[in-house]
Amino acid sequence: MTADPQSPGVPTILAHAELAFALLRDYYTGTLQSGRPAFTGARFETLGGPWNDRVHAGEITAGDLAAVSCLSVNVPGSAAVRVLETQAAEIREHLRDMPGPDVPLWEVPDTEIVKGSAASQLWWLLRDGKDGLGRTTTSKLMARKRANLVPVYDSVVGNVLGLRNATGHWELMRTLMVTEVNGQLLHQYLDAMTTDAGLAPLVTP
Repeated sequence: MTADPQSPGVPTILAHAELAFALLRDYYTGTLQSGRPAFTGARFETLGGPWNDRVHAGEITAGDLAAVSCLSVNVPGSAAVRVLETQAAEIREHLRDMPGPDVPLWEVPDTEIVKGSAASQLWWLLRDGKDGLGRTTTSKLMARKRANLVPVYDSVVGNVLGLRNATGHWELMRTLMVTEVNGQLLHQYLDAMTTDAGLAPLVTP
């Protein structure tokens, strides 16, 4: 499959490789005069420990809840209690049944991302509390646990991809990651960018 960087779903910035690289690097390494990061999202993968820490791969921690706040979402107290206490065992069960942190979205079979999969069950478990964990916050929380597998969804991403909601997001992103862009599969192209910027492996395609 081949696509031009201007094709729907493929970031148009990739038509300008040097600028794309500079923006990626500046987002993750830029600092204010105070020494704080210019963009809090630059700490999403590392705040409270690295997202791919295998010791905590099977549970959602308080550090994970703090990390998602770096992406401009809030986890209400009632949702935090549910995630960290009352439903912690169920969450651990679903995380245990999902592919591990090293398994990327473009390598998993349909059975790992469709309705009924462990990932889908965790998605609905988190959302069904109706306590402030909407589709955007849920996607960011799941991405914190499986950044290689679960892509972040929000309204901006949905608009770019032509999605009305998060339905079909995982499948579409998997297709895009194996779309050829600038002579490489998209995930390879993006991985090379993060490597050159000194951000891999914590920052995933």
